[in-house]
Amino acid sequence: MKNFYQEKQNILNSSFDHQSKYRTLVSTKIEELHLDDIETEKLKKIISYLLDDTLYSILLGLDGSASIGDSQETFKIYDEEDNLISEGGDLGGHAYEYFHENKLETGNSKCDFIAQIHFKNENEGGRTHYVKSNYRSQLVFNFDDYQTSARQIYIGTDHVFPGDMVNAEIDILSQEYFHKKLKAGIGFKLYEGSHLIGTGKVIKIVNPKLQE
Repeated sequence: MKNFYQEKQNILNSSFDHQSKYRTLVSTKIEELHLDDIETEKLKKIISYLLDDTLYSILLGLDGSASIGDSQETFKIYDEEDNLISEGGDLGGHAYEYFHENKLETGNSKCDFIAQIHFKNENEGGRTHYVKSNYRSQLVFNFDDYQTSARQIYIGTDHVFPGDMVNAEIDILSQEYFHKKLKAGIGFKLYEGSHLIGTGKVIKIVNPKLQE
């Protein structure tokens, strides 16, 4: 699963590498679009989503829990020395950790928790402009009215636009208040002052002091 995910990252990076001597055709075609930095970032995110969906679907297909083309069946997977790697049913969970929970990026994280965040569209009352990684806003968990400051490091991108969904490493200011109160699955809201700009869900607690 790790190798599949790293290959996805290699494909994505090479698609936007305009300096390499051995450039890909995709990189050349993207450069011909003459995109500015923001347009390039948006396109990169779209391609990243596409690669995630494609490779994750292939892995689920090998696991027997999704179809490949018009066929759905379970495959046994062996290595070069004929050792059984998988006989079906044990790939999906590991694939999810890498492609949807960013296990590679967060494996050595020192943040408080990992979360999935959805920023509201402008027409839903959300922000009118993008935010950059290291952005701070107010955070309120659904089980409490207490408001704390939350620093967000976005995973796989430096820019997040209104309407985007992204995973993030989050550090909160009031760690003592939330001692032993948090667990995976807890929802929260993000505010700028009294303005609701997004919602989120805790994926994984990293700081053991916060774990319920």
